[in-house]
Amino acid sequence: MVNSPVHIALDTTPLPALAGGGERQRDVTHLLALPDFVDPGDLEFLIQSRVPRAAWETLPAEAGTADAVRLLPGRLRMSPRTVVHGPYAPLAAAEDGRAYPHPAGFASTTQVVYALTTRRERGEPPLEGVGDRDGIARMFAEALPIREEGRQVLLLVALARLLEGTVHCEAVTPPPRRVPSRDDDPQRYRSVTPDAKANVNLTVYSDVWLDPAAALRLAHITVPAMGYMPTEADWDGPAPVPDFLRQDTPLSDDLISLIHKNADDTDREVLAVPAERSAYGLVYEGPGGNLVTIDINGVDVVPPVLDGLDWVANGVIEYRFAWTPDDLVDWQRETPSFDLRKHRTRMAGVILGLAHDFYAATGGEVVDQDGFLKDPSQLRSSRG
Repeated sequence: MVNSPVHIALDTTPLPALAGGGERQRDVTHLLALPDFVDPGDLEFLIQSRVPRAAWETLPAEAGTADAVRLLPGRLRMSPRTVVHGPYAPLAAAEDGRAYPHPAGFASTTQVVYALTTRRERGEPPLEGVGDRDGIARMFAEALPIREEGRQVLLLVALARLLEGTVHCEAVTPPPRRVPSRDDDPQRYRSVTPDAKANVNLTVYSDVWLDPAAALRLAHITVPAMGYMPTEADWDGPAPVPDFLRQDTPLSDDLISLIHKNADDTDREVLAVPAERSAYGLVYEGPGGNLVTIDINGVDVVPPVLDGLDWVANGVIEYRFAWTPDDLVDWQRETPSFDLRKHRTRMAGVILGLAHDFYAATGGEVVDQDGFLKDPSQLRSSRG
């Protein structure tokens, strides 16, 4: 497989199927536009991180030409109704031997396009006032994608965030016409370029359990002010007794003695064999209302990217590092304020530092917020 795009000729990106003759379009094709060439094998691995059964039905194939290597598009099967196909050049189908700009409106930096075709499944319009960090509600303002189409749009957005690309969604289906017109095409597409820095949280999965004292010492390397997460809740006395449990007659002395004896026996048993702690948390309340938490817990379900690894078969320890800002509304905007982005940059460094130290102590794998593996060397570089 040729890895450089310089001498590769690609087919043009297909146009959307036009609905004509009064028939409603059933399939849609969403486009992933990337600034750099991505090897089909690497793309398969990334998609399998979210969809383990995805695999190339037909690999992209090389065909020699006089002045370049032509790469014919392949087909990666996601499900019975969904395929990824490509790679393509960021141009539309040739007319009279010439290619013209694609109606999706690719950026000038786009080098390669992958297309995802799936069944059109739309639900209700998005609710007003709900966060839209990934711009999906904006693109699908008339009706949100649901079920399989919804999952595939989320996957494309995650891939675009990781690969610094743009998703062009066939979000609007124009009304049927007796004679389809290419003039309708620009209205079909809406795009989003996900903010690569929006995802801050990381998770380390390992088969090593750190007791609370050891975890706190590790956390103090990066955040000396980190402390144990409060676990005690305020108690306002016993809950009211439901009417159907109320008794009009007092308890007998023998029954009262038995209740006290059972309570004492239970207390002695608990004190003799203390319960092992299976989960705990650490927390840091930073300036400006920035909250950094570490949740440590044993889990039986892991992200798909870890499925099949020997050491996860019997469950793993999850070290989840998360940042929560003070302004939750701004946090979920597609374009948050400069102030929030400033805090996000600083807290991302804190999260990277914590993940670095815990990974160094426990090994395992690091997974980002979208479910993709993160190279541990990127954690080391964050420490300067």
